[in-house]
Amino acid sequence: MARTDEFLMALDEGMLAHFHEMTAETTDEMVTRFGIPRAEAVARINRAYVGR
Repeated sequence: MARTDEFLMALDEGMLAHFHEMTAETTDEMVTRFGIPRAEAVARINRAYVGR
């Protein structure tokens, strides 16, 4: 398991790739739709998944 600067949860290589793909789509949508910065979008994703 690895921790990254971006994600708070420990992820294996497969999950890290999945989170990068998922967050690229999700954060782009959040930035466009809600006008929030990318860092805020990533923080919201971290809050939803930390501890899982």
